[in-house]
Amino acid sequence: MNQGGWSCPHDIEGVCDIIKQECDPGHKGCVLYGKVKFSSEESPSNEAFEKRMERKMREMLKRKE
Repeated sequence: MNQGGWSCPHDIEGVCDIIKQECDPGHKGCVLYGKVKFSSEESPSNEAFEKRMERKMREMLKRKE
């Protein structure tokens, strides 16, 4: 399920070579999960991304103290 101008090297004819399921960018198991925010609000990656950014922000603030 490749949309847009990006193509995943793990997408082999619509199947993710990592999790052996239909390619669905941003879902759990995808290399992008939690690392990027998708425009689709329903992407499970978005919540994981927000949590990751909050954790990084807390770590940065602790270092400054």
